[in-house]
Amino acid sequence: MKKDKINGPKVLNREHLALSKEEIRLLLNASKTHENHYLWLRMLYSFGLQVSELVSLRVEDLDWVNHRVFIHHSQRLNARTPSIPFSLRRDLWFVSQGKQGEDFLFSGRIGQVHPRTVQKMFSKLGDMTGLSISVFRLRRSLASHLIEAGWDLESVQEQLGLSSQKSLRVLVGQKPKRPPVKIFPLEEIQGSAA
Repeated sequence: MKKDKINGPKVLNREHLALSKEEIRLLLNASKTHENHYLWLRMLYSFGLQVSELVSLRVEDLDWVNHRVFIHHSQRLNARTPSIPFSLRRDLWFVSQGKQGEDFLFSGRIGQVHPRTVQKMFSKLGDMTGLSISVFRLRRSLASHLIEAGWDLESVQEQLGLSSQKSLRVLVGQKPKRPPVKIFPLEEIQGSAA
């Protein structure tokens, strides 16, 4: 038996809407109770990472000369080399010290941190803040915040590793208005924008 499709605009659950900058700030503050969680959350948000991309990062993926990180091609996303925000540089430098280039940036019992460990972080932060957190929601939030901060659609698409602007429109839902200033959202949220 076929299910009937409901015609009309899709209504998004609150759990799928972009998080506000204030909600991101609340999550960041809650994540400060665990050093790795604080760094992981900032990286997931800043680079629009999938969990598999985060746990697969190696020390050699950090380019300290150009302040970029190489994010490898995944099943769904293109490879990309976004700039490392100023507020992440120090922490990433410290976590990479004493490791070889081929070592995972974040190590666990099996070599790399298990993706389930990052998912548990989402649950813990959700319990602490009352917010529903997912990679999709963080990526949607980043895309919306970058557009609001004045980033052009092509740059946002590249930052998130999306293959088309159609994918970006699907992620964002609708095109928000853009002010003329280009500020990286993490810098604004943490108060380190110049």
